[in-house]
Amino acid sequence: MEMDAPSCRPTPSSKEDRMSLLVAKVKAEWDERVARYAADKAAREKEGLPEEDSGEEDDYYAVEAREFRNTWNFHYSRYSGCFEDTTTIPNMRFTYKKPEPRHIATPRTTLQIFSLKVSKIREGLQWPLQVFGMVAIRDCVDHNRNIIFDRPRDNCQILTREVPNLKLTGPTRAVVLLDPATFEVDLKVKGTTEPEDKCLSFLAVTYINFTRLHSHRLTRDFTSRLSTVEFELGSMVSSVEATIALRIINGSWPDGYRAQFTAGTTSISSAEIILLDSGDDKVPVVGYGRSITLSRCVASVEEIGELKVCAKALRGDKVLVGRKIIFKPKKESASDGTLHLGFCTLGVTISWSLISSSV
Repeated sequence: MEMDAPSCRPTPSSKEDRMSLLVAKVKAEWDERVARYAADKAAREKEGLPEEDSGEEDDYYAVEAREFRNTWNFHYSRYSGCFEDTTTIPNMRFTYKKPEPRHIATPRTTLQIFSLKVSKIREGLQWPLQVFGMVAIRDCVDHNRNIIFDRPRDNCQILTREVPNLKLTGPTRAVVLLDPATFEVDLKVKGTTEPEDKCLSFLAVTYINFTRLHSHRLTRDFTSRLSTVEFELGSMVSSVEATIALRIINGSWPDGYRAQFTAGTTSISSAEIILLDSGDDKVPVVGYGRSITLSRCVASVEEIGELKVCAKALRGDKVLVGRKIIFKPKKESASDGTLHLGFCTLGVTISWSLISSSV
């Protein structure tokens, strides 16, 4: 069962009262903003203003994202640092260290981010797109950015109609859903020159976990002037944090074989986290321990659920070899296992940790 953590803000006497007030407040603010946006849009239509001439202000989410910075600074800058700061709370926080009493570390409701894609483009944009920018999640733990995508202009990811998913690199720790979380997106399309870059998606939107009875998969999509971005998510009830590490303990990964490593839970079997997809590149192996450098390594697992880790060797899209291993979650310490792929053997280590909602 989740418990409230110490907070700098006054709180109601119980968690249920607190959540009810938060939900009511956010819903009221959302309804007010939607009504204001609809009224503004109706007024523009009445005046005969064409959509393409209405400028950036016609992008409702972009307006909200600009307002979000001021709101964040007002509420959190005193104790959370700068708006651009990333979370300094690590994964594996309580794997080998007992939490202090103030941390109240328990299994908690968390947000699993399976994928993020650009599902639609409009207003003259054409595939493929050279995309750069930042996507982050903010939660109640420290209100700082927990980065899931970050690319500079000189290292764009190329998105196509067939492959529109961003290559995610986070979150770096479990995302807590004790309070509402915020999706923050600032993506751009690279132009021929920097002044010709276009804002693909600029938003800051709140996610509230209305259902707490069971874990479930869900999607959230947000449409701006130039695109629609779609998050594939999992609401993970009473979950612990799993940090996944892979290493080659025997043999080697053959050239010409694409590697794909994934993780998921048996409760949401229809979605997986891509830990690494090597594409046409070699599998990144470092050090004498031959550790594999993963793009993502953190997952949330229900304390009464199971974690599934899969390894596939592909040629193109054809799976040549595939193996999986299942782990029962723990509240601390680590679990070890092996995956035998024929040409090599992988060692799998899962570091388990309880989750705190305080810094």
